Amino acid sequence: MKSIILPPNEFLDHYVLNAEFHRLVGISKNAYKFWKNVEIGRYQGTRVVFLHKNSILKKYQDKLKLCTNLNGFVLASAFCSFTTLAPSHLVKKNDSSIYKLLELKEVQGVKFVNLKKFYDFLGLDYHQHIYIEKCHFFSPAPFEKRIKITDSMCVGYY
Repeated sequence: MKSIILPPNEFLDHYVLNAEFHRLVGISKNAYKFWKNVEIGRYQGTRVVFLHKNSILKKYQDKLKLCTNLNGFVLASAFCSFTTLAPSHLVKKNDSSIYKLLELKEVQGVKFVNLKKFYDFLGLDYHQHIYIEKCHFFSPAPFEKRIKITDSMCVGYY
C-alpha cells in the first residue's frame, strides 16, 4: 500500500472518498488495506482516507461513476489550513460573507471546498499560495499582493 500526505492545495481530481466508496460497494471500510498496489491519500492531520481511482480493483471500477465527483475540491480543513481561514467561516449559520463566495459540498459527513473554483474567481494560477485575512492587516500595496473579496476581507497571494 502506498500512502501519501496530500498538500493542502492538492485537488482531489484523481481520488474518491473511501467512506463513500465502501458504502456504495458494500465492503469493509478497511478493505483497501488488503488490496495489492493500492494508493491512498490523506491531508496532514486528518483521518479521512481517499482512494486513488487508478488503484481501485478492476471488479469495482464500474462503481467509481457512482461516487461524488471531487474535481477541484479539497477537504475543508485543508482549505482552512492552506488559507489560514478560521473554520467558522465555512458554517452557513455564522453568516460569513466568505461563505457565500465558496462552493461547499458535504459527502458522508465530510465537508469539501472547491479550491479550483475559488482560484478561478480570484483569477489566479493554481500553483500560487493564497491566504485570507482582514484587509487592514495587510502591508501597503507594493509590499503585499492582495485581492479584496468582501468589505473587510482580502486574499493575499504569492
